[in-house]
Amino acid sequence: MKHYIRTIILAGLFAINAGVAKLQAQEQITIGSEIWIEPGQRKEEIEEWFRLSSQNKMRSVRLFMMWNYIEEKPGVFNFIQYDWAFAAANKYNIKIEATLCAIHGPVSASKIYHGRPQFNELFPTEELMHKSAIYIEKTVNKYKNNKALESWWLLNEPRRFDATSPLATQKLQEWVKQKYKTIEAVNKAWIENYKNFTEIKYDPLWTQGNYFYWPVPSIDWYQFQRDYLTFNLQWIAGQIRQYDKKTEITMNPANVFESAHQYDLPAYKTFNNILGASMHASWQLRFMEREQYGYAVAGISEILKGAAPQGKFWISELQGGNNIWSGKTPMCPDSLDLAQWIWTGIGSGARKVVYWALNYRRQGIEAGEWGLFGFRGEATDRSRVTLKMNQVLEKYQAFFKDAKPYKPKVTLILSPETMRVLLHIDAFGTGARLFDKDAHMRSLMMWFVALQEIGCQADIRYMNDYEWNSPEQGRIAILANAVSIPTAQVTQIQQFVASGNQLIAEGLTGFFDEYETNTFQTSFDMEKLLGGRMTDIRYQEDPKSFQVDGQEEKLPAYIWKPLLQATSGTAKIAGKDGGDIIALRNSFGNGTTLWMPACFSLGALPSNTRPLALLAGTELKTTLQSQPFYFKEYTKGALLRMMQNGNQYLTVITNNNKTAINAELVNTLKLNPTVIFGNGAALEGTKVHLTGRETLVILWK
Repeated sequence: MKHYIRTIILAGLFAINAGVAKLQAQEQITIGSEIWIEPGQRKEEIEEWFRLSSQNKMRSVRLFMMWNYIEEKPGVFNFIQYDWAFAAANKYNIKIEATLCAIHGPVSASKIYHGRPQFNELFPTEELMHKSAIYIEKTVNKYKNNKALESWWLLNEPRRFDATSPLATQKLQEWVKQKYKTIEAVNKAWIENYKNFTEIKYDPLWTQGNYFYWPVPSIDWYQFQRDYLTFNLQWIAGQIRQYDKKTEITMNPANVFESAHQYDLPAYKTFNNILGASMHASWQLRFMEREQYGYAVAGISEILKGAAPQGKFWISELQGGNNIWSGKTPMCPDSLDLAQWIWTGIGSGARKVVYWALNYRRQGIEAGEWGLFGFRGEATDRSRVTLKMNQVLEKYQAFFKDAKPYKPKVTLILSPETMRVLLHIDAFGTGARLFDKDAHMRSLMMWFVALQEIGCQADIRYMNDYEWNSPEQGRIAILANAVSIPTAQVTQIQQFVASGNQLIAEGLTGFFDEYETNTFQTSFDMEKLLGGRMTDIRYQEDPKSFQVDGQEEKLPAYIWKPLLQATSGTAKIAGKDGGDIIALRNSFGNGTTLWMPACFSLGALPSNTRPLALLAGTELKTTLQSQPFYFKEYTKGALLRMMQNGNQYLTVITNNNKTAINAELVNTLKLNPTVIFGNGAALEGTKVHLTGRETLVILWK
């Protein structure tokens, strides 16, 4: 059933895209930076920062077009500092990524902005949207024909909003009415007693939880959050397209790992040309262990690429320097970190990397933090490695210009439905603690790390955006602890397998439907597909490892032992513990399934991925060996990214460990290597020796 805001979005797509001219295309991969513009800066200072960018071959600069700085008085717009910036960009042949700050207004526009130089909440009222529309019109019309302009940035890290605001309340009521039609249906589904839709207002219990609080209103609220964010973003995109039909539009979600359920990234294709995301070590990458930050960059990149139009995405913000107070995990990345993260992103398909930031804020939060250069523009190890990488990108532009990331056969499926169900359950603060709101994403990323450590390429796709009905055969989809599987999705997954593909279902996949209804008690929707059903699940006080057929090593599993019963004549036992069945294989149509309800992915936390990687190596052996490159053996801490341009390939090999590793590549095409970044002596034939956190980039012809 379509929700109200989603219906508005669909209805408005053609209005936004109608008459859009051929968009300007990015010519080459670039590493650039934010230049922070604020009142009091002089023309000479701003030009010096652009000169510094040019000197370091940073051909892309992001600017915050701060509404609250530009509209000095009601109706009085002063763009002088941004005029200086655009003039400097043109002087030094630099492209500008202009971030619209349509929700960062002056205090004269709304009292909510008092005392705040920057504001990051979505629109609270229609009145403020009307005021913002004037700012957008003035800004877009002023710079749309400037040759330095490369993109409009919808908002910075949009996500939060005041749930009690008039606009959010109005849209919530409309959303609920569109979904349920009658107030009687709402009352039945939510266990409520509303007299009409105007009584529906945000209830803190929807997000704060209570042990017996009903899941349906909570999960509906999280779906509304998603659609309300999309509504705001689409409105801003529509305002831009009224005045500028040729400049590309982008944005940078924050906290993709924790908030993938709130960002409806596949839906953004209709009004957004390039996806991006913030990937700061002290905020986003810290979702994983310190020695897994490279995998975190690759994982976020795969999520973006999978949902982006034609796979076009950027690393929109990457930490450029120290943060003493303004990071959840304070740190300062060094040249090894930046080389590893940036080449990992580029090898995953990123067409642009933008540091936060080149210069420093002078007062308030983040003052004296985050800068790529020294406090007075001095070179640092971070800026030096940036120049070196930009030199490589420039030298080998002929390859990079049309290079694409390698297209894998293996896909990890991201389930927003699982994240919403776990958000509702986790609010209680009870139960198995690793089964918290992040359990699904942690499971997915443990699989991703394990696959990388054998060199197996895998993308990450939203469940409802994956091509389940494609006729392409030989694909493998992995459901990693996808606790919630929507009933309507099962038929598509069945068709996928029956068409000649493979499904691996691990962890408590399918335990609930999208509204937290346990599926094992009556009719398990996936029973025919997986070849059996779960009869019981038992808590294990001591850590437990289970044997899966074909594996020499047992796999550690987190806390639970599943008990299965085969119900299909085509099902075969794939694992037993004593006399109990703990895993099943099944043939379904022309494809196969492997069902392992033991939580091996959570058992791999935080970094014991070897057993999972060996299992993957066995199950995906044919697919792995069809790749042009992969690791001959499991290599802990290794990461492999691949790009292709015709008959030429690029491999990015990184060591995420603090200590040295030895890895050996299988070069199935017998191509000749040239090391274009890193220590050339690290490569001997197909053998690679990398010191701690080292990166090696190889071009193969």
